[in-house]
Amino acid sequence: MESLFIDRKDTTMDVQSSRLIIRIQGQPRPTSFPLNQLKFIVVSSYINLSSRVLLAFDKAGITLVLINPRQNGSWLICNGNRHGHVERRLLQYKAQLDEVHRVEMAKQLVSYKILTQYRALLRHGRRRKDLRYTIKTALSQLRERKRSLQSVYSLESIRGIEGAAASAYFNALTQIAPTEFGFKKRQRRPPKDPINALLSLTYTLAHSEAVRAIIGYGFDPTLGFLHDISYGRESLACDVMEVLRADIDSWVMKLLLEGYLKKSHFQYPDEERCILNKEGRAIFYPLYQSQSYRWRKRCRHLVKLGLHLSKLKINAPLDAINNDEHITQDHTDETEIIDF
Repeated sequence: MESLFIDRKDTTMDVQSSRLIIRIQGQPRPTSFPLNQLKFIVVSSYINLSSRVLLAFDKAGITLVLINPRQNGSWLICNGNRHGHVERRLLQYKAQLDEVHRVEMAKQLVSYKILTQYRALLRHGRRRKDLRYTIKTALSQLRERKRSLQSVYSLESIRGIEGAAASAYFNALTQIAPTEFGFKKRQRRPPKDPINALLSLTYTLAHSEAVRAIIGYGFDPTLGFLHDISYGRESLACDVMEVLRADIDSWVMKLLLEGYLKKSHFQYPDEERCILNKEGRAIFYPLYQSQSYRWRKRCRHLVKLGLHLSKLKINAPLDAINNDEHITQDHTDETEIIDF
């Protein structure tokens, strides 16, 4: 087991003999886990732990993610997966300062993001024949946006194309989503409906996977290519997340369409915010854990490819990751993607 999710108030964490000891209020016996088998610990309730536990996590390379379930956007990542290869960060800084290289990396990231959105809509289209025109229109717009990337040479223009593609994609996704959840558009601060609440939570957890992968390969997570430097933001992790978003969106839709999560699993602390309630989180976290291995592997693959490009300083296509068996799955769509 690589991931552990704690959602019990007043739980106490301690470390003894290289094992994590968890004491839950009201339970007579503690539970323990070997530290060397853990990579992620996600805490979404108020717990008790000491600096000794944090130091043990750091030594064992465990990433601790703290989430406030009642306040969207309130979270903290404590990463113990540090890498001592300073030369890799120097390569990253040099690549980021090279405007031509940075534009090419940003262009390839957006190109692949659009491809993942295209594939996601193709999958939805096989199931929703009643939305054939809506999905077909969005697919046409995505093809157009992807082709237009070839003739732009500035970050501003690339981001404009990315935004236009996202608009076309979400216009279709709002039609695909179950109507009872009231999903009209992407809203994150704060999320006002169950789908936006799920997307925000899943993006946060996946973002921590990206940060861990980046630090594990010796890169600086705050220095990105598509995303500009911004105080307190892990811009490179945001770059990696762009490639994961469409897959996350599809997974969230699956949870709702297949009835894993229902309206009763959400609550509204006020008129402007929707959050997943305790019962919903008890369902969500085990499902996320089983899915996260795939996203974790993809994060590592993307960061490893970035290391390769930084070392060689060549414009190798980011679409090379299409050859990874964990990413390319819809072989039935191959003829449509070739023309794309």
